[in-house]
Amino acid sequence: MIVSVEDVRKIANADDLTPHPHADLRKPPPADVNAPGPCRAVGHTDITFGGNWTEFRSAGYNGVTDDIQPGGVQLVNEVTQAVARYPDSSTARGAFHQLELTLQACVDLKDPNYNFGLDRADSSTLRISADQWSHLYREKSGVLISVGVVGLDSAPQIASTVIQMITDRVP
Repeated sequence: MIVSVEDVRKIANADDLTPHPHADLRKPPPADVNAPGPCRAVGHTDITFGGNWTEFRSAGYNGVTDDIQPGGVQLVNEVTQAVARYPDSSTARGAFHQLELTLQACVDLKDPNYNFGLDRADSSTLRISADQWSHLYREKSGVLISVGVVGLDSAPQIASTVIQMITDRVP
């Protein structure tokens, strides 16, 4: 169900995106223990998907921008995707609902390192976003999908297109 690097390059209009080998995983990575409790679910971690999934796959593609932060640090463009399959739709919906509650708790903390907006793009899609960053989560037919885009122009549109491509592949 993962969208190929070639397709993501076209969608993002970013020919320099390359697969990030550490992002090709068969189980969610551990959450950042330094993040405030509920904010550990941001992105795609073991907390994002819970423990009841039966299959998992993720991929990430990144590139370096021309932008330089103070101190000479180059910024990175990145598109990440993760898909978890659950034993049934009810379990996936439960994970999605728990994710929404957890992300709302993160927003409520008002931690400056997790300053993003949270809303529902539609009944099956959560959206968190900030400047040049968009992350979508969608539940469909026993599958929970996570797509994040950072550092690219039109991040919300890129995330929306990639998550729709994955959604269309869900039986």
